Amino acid sequence: MTRSDTAGASLLPTASARSLLLTVMGEFSYPQDEAIWTTALVRVLGGLGVEGHAARQAISRSADAGWIERERIGRTARWQLTPSGKTVIEDGLQRATAFLDRSEPWDGRWLVLLVSIPQGERTTRKRLYGGLAWLRMGNPTPGVWLTPHVNAVDDLRSLIAEFDLTGNALSLVGHTEDVGLSDEQIVQRAWNLAELADSYRALLARYADFRPAGGDEVLLSYLELRNFLQQFMRLDPQLPEELLPEWVGHAASELFLDRRDRWSPGAWERWREILLEARPNGAL
Repeated sequence: MTRSDTAGASLLPTASARSLLLTVMGEFSYPQDEAIWTTALVRVLGGLGVEGHAARQAISRSADAGWIERERIGRTARWQLTPSGKTVIEDGLQRATAFLDRSEPWDGRWLVLLVSIPQGERTTRKRLYGGLAWLRMGNPTPGVWLTPHVNAVDDLRSLIAEFDLTGNALSLVGHTEDVGLSDEQIVQRAWNLAELADSYRALLARYADFRPAGGDEVLLSYLELRNFLQQFMRLDPQLPEELLPEWVGHAASELFLDRRDRWSPGAWERWREILLEARPNGAL
């Protein structure tokens, strides 16, 4: 149960075992709240390129993180999402919906953050910058972060409070003026879009003419593409068309939507078969 297609793989974002595990749990355990046998998880993760030891380690670490919980049944076990895990999945689904729907027009305003971090707090800086990137904020000049997604202000407030940086930060919403950088220059400086565009082209080349035959192939291709969606929505600042009208990511969004609709029925059919095959004798 493996896939050998590696076209353009070096340009595509790589997925961790835990990321792939959450993709499987989010697709097949949420929102039905269905418990999944360990053997089924290990089997499917193996098809996605995760070795058995690494798959079981990802399951254990996800449980330690509080995302999934185990139910023992004799010598076997099955796993469900915890409330915390469901929150992670729900957040991802909301982000995916916004990622795939780029129809809302931009009113020209930016959400801007000016923040300084005390010297020596490298861990805080690294974690904060990761959180700001998750909020789709870019860094055009030192100490300045911004995003056209002004509705992210509540999440930004929570992030700054989490790191106890309220006294070191200033935030505002507004339009740019003809004083410094233009909107176009801000986009060029704040995000590395050239590298991201290459990754998108590799994704399109990989899937443009690919037609899974069914069975394991359609299941694994479906899950792989769902995981790529999660990876790209963390990398792509999702700039409005007014700022980035010819963005290759728009074509990728169309591909994600089209293949989801085409492959989902076959993937679910194969998944149900795997669940039945993984169920121990006598288990309900």
